[in-house]
Amino acid sequence: MTQLPIDVHVLMWRADGSVLLGCSGEPDSPWRLPWGELHGHEPAIEAVLRIADDTVSVMAMAAHVWLAHVAHHHYGDTGERVGLFFRLTHWRGMPTPGRDQRVGRLQWHHLDALPESLAALDREALARWQDNDMYSELGWNPQRMGAVPRLRGIAGFRASS
Repeated sequence: MTQLPIDVHVLMWRADGSVLLGCSGEPDSPWRLPWGELHGHEPAIEAVLRIADDTVSVMAMAAHVWLAHVAHHHYGDTGERVGLFFRLTHWRGMPTPGRDQRVGRLQWHHLDALPESLAALDREALARWQDNDMYSELGWNPQRMGAVPRLRGIAGFRASS
């Protein structure tokens, strides 16, 4: 039985169309959505709450966590992983870098003007989320990429609402 590493990404979106991204602060470090790895015996929603606290110093409740996207991605050098992207609809506190040493800088970026150095997986997930697509497979056989079926969210419900 294969056990894939599972990453949990936190999508904090504001009504002005911007999302919160973080980077290490090192030159040429990529921007990313706040993220962390799912710990063993930890529900994914609890991971979102932990990551929001550890990475961007905000508190939230499970009732404000919504699944936005699932990515089964493959990187040649690190193998395959599953990424769970959750939208955090409400939080308490001003986002600031937290205890997670991977994040030294946070900044809001409009969805129409994302930084060039945004991690490819995050860029793909954000684009799919805006289209209300629930699933993607980044990094697999490029000839098949266009053939990946689109899994849509609930009809009549916009991901950005």
